[in-house]
Amino acid sequence: MSDDALRSVVVAKKNLEASNMLSFELVDPDGSELPAFSAGSHIDVTVPGGLVRQYSLCNSETDRHRYIIGVWKDPNSRGGSKAMHNDVNEGDVLQVGPPRNRFRVPRHTKRALLLARGIGVTPILSVADHLKAQDIPFAFHYLNALGSPGAFRATIEGSDFAENATFYLESSGESLDPKTVLADQPEETQLFICGVDWWIDPIVAWAKNNGWSEERIHIERFTAKASAPLLDKVFNVKIASTGAVFKIPGDKSVTAFLEEKGVKVPTSCEQGLCGTCKVKILEGEADHRDKRLTDAQRAEGYFLACVSRAKGDLLVLDL
Repeated sequence: MSDDALRSVVVAKKNLEASNMLSFELVDPDGSELPAFSAGSHIDVTVPGGLVRQYSLCNSETDRHRYIIGVWKDPNSRGGSKAMHNDVNEGDVLQVGPPRNRFRVPRHTKRALLLARGIGVTPILSVADHLKAQDIPFAFHYLNALGSPGAFRATIEGSDFAENATFYLESSGESLDPKTVLADQPEETQLFICGVDWWIDPIVAWAKNNGWSEERIHIERFTAKASAPLLDKVFNVKIASTGAVFKIPGDKSVTAFLEEKGVKVPTSCEQGLCGTCKVKILEGEADHRDKRLTDAQRAEGYFLACVSRAKGDLLVLDL
């Protein structure tokens, strides 16, 4: 089996974690070990209907016989979370991709600060487990969101890292003050933060304005709403391998329009967060609208075709 091959897993357990929040325990059909993963990893899951969605692994990286994912039922769901909640049951077989990690704990980490809100707690759970197992000092601040209060609280309170956790309840008006938790941290502290954009961005901005270098800040994003409809200029996309040229309308993304024309670009989040749809531009300049690519990747000519567009009239893509 290749490193990128999909594999079948069985839903061994489907648990209600909180209002609108479920966890799924996935195991190999034959009871074999699953591919290893590191703390902070996610997997691609093909949900009923054929959509592919990314879900963070919540369990310990030492678990080799199961993957545990958490799925919040987003009221603005484009089909993924609704399908997982409504159509997936214990005993069902799903297809998943290999674990990938864009939220990895650096090897040199000596101290850490973990911040999570709502569904953002899912990758933080495995990070906290890793830090505890490595005897690395850390504090874990978890803001329970209004949509799913108390999600995974029992898991945290029953874990080895329970003493490191502090809970905040939005429903009770409690707020996690970034100035309080980020101030006066030792320079060796690594920040791990996960949640929705509107919650993450002000905290990260405050951190950067108060001495936290970008290298010390590790971000995993979840988006509560689908992207706003695109209302943009029309531009052309040329497929380098075939020479075919397509005119991208102002109300369609590059990936969506190309798929309509039979040109498949892999996608997952469709909101410029995951990087699945990264494509290299051979000619033309991108109007970058993602929150994933580094400056170096952009300089190399890459863009995320699910949200980004062209500054000029033509993009030639390495497809």
